Amino acid sequence: MRKPYLVIDNHFEKTRNYRKPYVVSGENNTSQYISTVKIDAVHNINANEPAFWLVDMKNEAEGRKLIQKLRQHASPHVYLRPVVIYNANETTRLEIINSVDGKLATSISDNQELASLTINFEPVNQWIDNIPDAVTPADTNIAFRVLRLIASRDKELAPITTVHSIYGYIYPLLSPLFVENDNSVFKTLEFLHDQHLLISRFVCNSHCCGYCESAFLNFRETCPYCGTDDIVIEQLVHHFKCAYIGEISTFKQDNTLVCPKCDKELRHIGVDYDKPSVVYKCHQCNHDFQEPSVTTTCYNCGHSNDPEQQVIRKVQAYGVSAIGKSAANFGMDSLFTRILETELGLFSFNVFKEFYRVEIARIKRYNVSTSVLVMIEFKDIEKLYLQLGRRAREVFSELSQAFQAVLRESDIISSRNESLFCVIMTETNLSQAQRAIERLEENISALLDTNLQYTSTLHTQIILINENKALDQLLEDFLDNDTLKDNVY
Repeated sequence: MRKPYLVIDNHFEKTRNYRKPYVVSGENNTSQYISTVKIDAVHNINANEPAFWLVDMKNEAEGRKLIQKLRQHASPHVYLRPVVIYNANETTRLEIINSVDGKLATSISDNQELASLTINFEPVNQWIDNIPDAVTPADTNIAFRVLRLIASRDKELAPITTVHSIYGYIYPLLSPLFVENDNSVFKTLEFLHDQHLLISRFVCNSHCCGYCESAFLNFRETCPYCGTDDIVIEQLVHHFKCAYIGEISTFKQDNTLVCPKCDKELRHIGVDYDKPSVVYKCHQCNHDFQEPSVTTTCYNCGHSNDPEQQVIRKVQAYGVSAIGKSAANFGMDSLFTRILETELGLFSFNVFKEFYRVEIARIKRYNVSTSVLVMIEFKDIEKLYLQLGRRAREVFSELSQAFQAVLRESDIISSRNESLFCVIMTETNLSQAQRAIERLEENISALLDTNLQYTSTLHTQIILINENKALDQLLEDFLDNDTLKDNVY
């Protein structure tokens, strides 16, 4: 276990193994207990050394960008590390302060405060240290990154209200993880909850626009006859003595109430009169009515609708379940990959590489046939996960059937990750493989586009297998050129 700094006489005492804060793209400092690093070089630091990242908020816009770059970094040793801001002031937005793990009350020269934060963050840093084989791999799945960030903090993640998001609520700690300022945070949390990786606590219901999901709605009482909201409300007055009922404006004379029917002055409510109800008057069509219509208009997109046709979002606080804690530590298997492993006999990538090597040797020796390598990338598999929620297992099972309809028993399939699949089609030429992949795309399109109103983004490439083309390099070239679609070589 790595030991933190200790505070002795208001200074750090370095032990043999220690951590220290890093100022990210910040000012040069003279303290021997703090280091400065540029944002593009954070991955070069000894993985277990940073105690936390320090971000200067003197320029709020630049500070926010730095926080986002840290959280969007691929390495768990970077994006999971605690972030502390300094030079924040009373104008710094609350959601920015809440998006980090702490704020310096004094300055980066206060060694005692830095040492205290280092000790406080040690449980988080030890959690990061215990991630198996976390130094080299990158966390590319946004749902997995969200799960790990919540699990590493070991506390409930609660939303806060804000006018800076059209959804009215944000989860500040998670916001810097996402590139787009859309509803992906809500969809990701709902997906993880549907997979039983998160537990939830009800916070409130939020009424949102049925078109853009904005939480900023204007509820307008309107005239049921002409639809205008140019209406006024008046109280009705009931005079006990003569039983006359009329609008209060007809009773007013100077500062008193006088019955227009019997000319008696009304002095005491409850004795001379009461106010049994109200009436609405429309200034446009002059109708009187007691029950106005209610219309909601979105401040963001301008659409109007009846209140019952707007969306009610359940806003919840989230914590990590027991299953989620295990998944955060050891990895969250791709649901699609697990289904394909069961139904298609998906080979591990290392075994697939050996099959590829043997196929090259077979073709070279006999030189009488051809085989092809097919690379298939689901560019938006993550969005599909989030959209499907509880239906993910059912739909991915149907997707596996689309593969089954095209692949033969002699074909070998593997996955590099949850979105990249490789197939060796033995004894197959380019035109035969092209027809097979076209059928696969048609099957997937029919399932997703027609049944789910979802437009799939499938990228494929077909290559003749020969000894001049190493598998790893072919995959790297394929991923680098994400504009390729149905290319044949």
